[in-house]
Amino acid sequence: MKSNKKWLLVVCALLLAFSFGWTLPKADAASGFYVSGSALKDANGNTFVMRGVNNPHAWYDTQAYDALTAIAATGANTVRIVWQTSGTAARLQQIIDRCKALKLVAVVELHDVTGSNDANRLNDMAKYFASSAIKTILVNNQKYVIVNIANEWGGSDLTDAAWASAYKTAISTLRNAGIPNTIMIDGSGWGQNSSPIKAYGQTLLNYDPSHNVMFSIHMYGSWNDTSRIGNEMWNIQQLGLALTVGEFGYNYNNGSNNLGCKVDYQEIMNQATWKGVGYMAWSWTGNDSSNAWLDLASSGDWKTLTTWGNNVVNGTNGIKATSKKATVY
Repeated sequence: MKSNKKWLLVVCALLLAFSFGWTLPKADAASGFYVSGSALKDANGNTFVMRGVNNPHAWYDTQAYDALTAIAATGANTVRIVWQTSGTAARLQQIIDRCKALKLVAVVELHDVTGSNDANRLNDMAKYFASSAIKTILVNNQKYVIVNIANEWGGSDLTDAAWASAYKTAISTLRNAGIPNTIMIDGSGWGQNSSPIKAYGQTLLNYDPSHNVMFSIHMYGSWNDTSRIGNEMWNIQQLGLALTVGEFGYNYNNGSNNLGCKVDYQEIMNQATWKGVGYMAWSWTGNDSSNAWLDLASSGDWKTLTTWGNNVVNGTNGIKATSKKATVY
């Protein structure tokens, strides 16, 4: 009975507190983004779910920079910065500053080694981030920037074990340099394989001394089986791993396209919404002729939405309907 009285007093005290407009304390503030189970948390301890697009800064410097305004106007909370090791620290700082002004979280990825199986080249990407000038930018902006080490490193013939081994080295390079930011790692198979994440994701998370690693899957032709989309998201979440869909396309020309893509984009957005998984569509604009069907905005003005862009931005469970800004803003 004494125990019950104690609980009654606690409940009464809470009710009294709320009646005076008091609130429970928030989670402790952190220095930057961090993973907690299958959730990504911002520096205020609040869950952050990415909703955004990929933007080709590596190839269209001025146009991509200027397009950040139009991207923010969609309601997006995240932009994946397509970058390369030839990019200067000064320009990257300008891009990140602009993202911050527009209340966009920046996911910076390096596109140099797409499809490569060379572990040394992957570590070269980590070394770029660890270089003095770039490291300073990342450390100073850990509340606003996530480090996606390399875009789609690992071809379809790379073993899951080799993928994990190479990423261990890259993680060490970043952490030994003192970079605290959340690390995002793409699946192998040009970003489309979920198997290495399921097999070794927990290993990589535990290997990181900061335990601050999340994972990304790109969904194109390998995801034409609609039933896999929600099932694999669920399977990865049940392993206690944080996940986002770093790129995705749609069923263009009934699969008669250069990627053999018939993926159900609506199912991606639905399942991501229901499961609290982030997504970033490919890509704002500027794709070459064979990939122009993936332009979200017209290459003529970099702001007028295409049919694909309108579906992602204004459609059911699209960006406008589901995006919430990071509370650090």
